[in-house]
Amino acid sequence: MPKINPMFFALGIPVIVIVLLLAIVLPRMAGGGKFADLSPFSVDAYRKDWATLQGNTYRLDCQIEQQLAYVEGKGRVLAVKPTDVSRGSGRIPVFVPLGAGDSFEVGQRFKCKVHVSRDLLVVEELERF
Repeated sequence: MPKINPMFFALGIPVIVIVLLLAIVLPRMAGGGKFADLSPFSVDAYRKDWATLQGNTYRLDCQIEQQLAYVEGKGRVLAVKPTDVSRGSGRIPVFVPLGAGDSFEVGQRFKCKVHVSRDLLVVEELERF
């Protein structure tokens, strides 16, 4: 029975692990994470006529700027800044219900699944990036 060179294991296993990690991580970073199938939210379209967006769900990549309000038992309103400035810039308010997230800090970045409900952006799900 031929012996397998130990160098094969020393170099082969780390290469396989790196390739697998890249195959898992890169699509999540580049394509919107678990919300990749959603259309990106356009701040410009929202500011122009939010009524046309009512009832739709979008992906919003954003950074937290400030907590505007917290209502016990309901959730919080955060001011966020979109990270994709090609779709509009400036701060916009989003409502985060209690179940969506526990704690938020200024500067944290999130990919959010937002639902336009009347003139309010409601975060249905989110993930850090």
